Amino acid sequence: MPTDVFVEATPNDGAATFRAGHFKEPFSLSIQQSSNYHAFVARPAAVTALAPGRNLGFMVHDRLPGDRVAWAVGAFRDSDGYDMRPGSDWSLTGRLTGLARDADEGSDPLLHLGVAVSHRQPTADAVRLRGRTGVRLAPRQVDTGWLPADGMRLLGVEFLFARSSLWLQGELLSAQVDLLPAGSPEGRSARFDARYVEAGWFFTGERKPYSRSGRSFTRLRPTTPVPEGRGAWELAARWDHIDLSGGSVPGGSQQSLSLALNWYLRSNLRMLANYVSTDPDGAGSVEHFGLLLHFDF
Repeated sequence: MPTDVFVEATPNDGAATFRAGHFKEPFSLSIQQSSNYHAFVARPAAVTALAPGRNLGFMVHDRLPGDRVAWAVGAFRDSDGYDMRPGSDWSLTGRLTGLARDADEGSDPLLHLGVAVSHRQPTADAVRLRGRTGVRLAPRQVDTGWLPADGMRLLGVEFLFARSSLWLQGELLSAQVDLLPAGSPEGRSARFDARYVEAGWFFTGERKPYSRSGRSFTRLRPTTPVPEGRGAWELAARWDHIDLSGGSVPGGSQQSLSLALNWYLRSNLRMLANYVSTDPDGAGSVEHFGLLLHFDF
């Protein structure tokens, strides 16, 4: 099934670009980065639990003079089941990012900071948030269930850092849900939080490249690709945490630790080995080991 299908138009005077179709909402650093370029088999559970992905809508986006600040804002209709109920919600979503430290491909540091917000209106007056135990095929251990709600607001704060062969990124995410009925003795709203931080190091000397247009890390090109050389080797680690218990909602919480050893044979061919240990609150630990041979064209 096609995913990113859209049209764009930019006025001749260089004003902001208009986009319409099916594409990612401008929310979350991890979501904006293609899965082709992630250091782990799956995105952080914290992100998949709270951040929206692709939906139908339109968006206006631009980069300010000097290319250090970028913004995007759009309106969307849920088409991919963000809360597992396709076609039910509409949303207004925006993202603002800036380069606090702007470096070339040398050893000077790159520091990216950003914030995103989204207001979501459930037309069926129900919201559900849930997260997996660290990998794509694992069961969901934290789950709010269906919550009677007439609105939800998402907030995301992000950072990205790169210096020589070292890189680091992380996000703080929060969802504020307006519960129904308004006169409930437990209160009208519930708040759910999630966070992650991940880091990596190329011990073959490569530098993780950054995309100014996408405002995220992009494709790595090994200095000596296979078979001419040994390719690029990367060590990475991630910690993430989800808390879906808020107010009167016992959705549960979990934290996980992921370790990765990755071999980039060529720019479009890589092998990922991931170990994930997840600790859902009150359910004991869950261990996963995954191997992924990834080729894209």
